[in-house]
Amino acid sequence: MKAFLKRVFGQQLTARLRAWFPSAVQRNAEAREIERKSVFYGSFVKKGDICFDVGANVGNRIMPLLEIGAVVVAVEPQDQCYKYLRRKFGDRIALVKKGLGEAEAVKSFHLSDDSTISSFSDDWISAVKKTSRFKEKKWNKTVSVEMTTVDHVIKLYGQPSFIKIDVEGYELEVLKGLSQSINMISFEYTVPEQPERAVQCIEQIEKFNESIECNYSIGEDLVWAL
Repeated sequence: MKAFLKRVFGQQLTARLRAWFPSAVQRNAEAREIERKSVFYGSFVKKGDICFDVGANVGNRIMPLLEIGAVVVAVEPQDQCYKYLRRKFGDRIALVKKGLGEAEAVKSFHLSDDSTISSFSDDWISAVKKTSRFKEKKWNKTVSVEMTTVDHVIKLYGQPSFIKIDVEGYELEVLKGLSQSINMISFEYTVPEQPERAVQCIEQIEKFNESIECNYSIGEDLVWAL
């Protein structure tokens, strides 16, 4: 089939057709991954819960949350990702095309050739450039992005029971824009580049809830390590 498509349509169009019309194998794999994530998030997210996906990118956490029956507010400042999310999910989610930080402002956002590692954090980019896994990546474009805060998003959409924050080294600044206790918060941190940021994020969360309990999972395994 691949050889036939290449002969008829050419290599570039063939790749696009495969993206537009995924195979049954791809669809089955995606369905299994959604189910796996739904089981994990379903252990602490219930139907009707409001969930904030901060740094939604292309929404690989959104469908599992929707499957649970959660109300999803996705925050994503990258134009291409925002348009993709709007096409894919439509009015099934609330979509905020801004960055989140400590205060409302306009910030420089560094776009990468890989959208998953675009970042507001100069320090994070400098740190990861020194590691083997990101040394080939480029951040060649900078755009100005309007910033708001978690507190302001809560005023608009209600208090979430769960906030997921994955913003490539800018997690602490996002948390500084939150001044209330949330039932469950997930934030990304990277080792070995900036392990101290995880401690700082926990200390920031503790300012509004001194009795928090902490756990972690490694990579995408979706298994509690403790």
